[in-house]
Amino acid sequence: MAILIVMSFKMESVDYAGTYGVPETDPSQIELKLNTDYTFHFKDFSNSYSKIDTQGTWKVKNGYVILENFESPINIHRKWRIVNNGKIAKSRKGLLFYTLIKLN
Repeated sequence: MAILIVMSFKMESVDYAGTYGVPETDPSQIELKLNTDYTFHFKDFSNSYSKIDTQGTWKVKNGYVILENFESPINIHRKWRIVNNGKIAKSRKGLLFYTLIKLN
């Protein structure tokens, strides 16, 4: 009986690494690249007066990707949820929501 219960729960393995962004036709040029060595590169050119282009490290904690060890004069989205089998990255900072699709 215990084996049946354990087998009924599907453990989903998420591949976090990859490049998430907006379509090429979107002028905001928002992109989050998570590398397999736990480094990241994030850029957000949605505000032409306050462009963000930073890099650092990332980790997974409680199902969220947490961005760390970066320098940016502007506060960025630090906490991301990877959903839909690793195809979508979502983040919320105040009333600003980001949804990025996996590009590769």
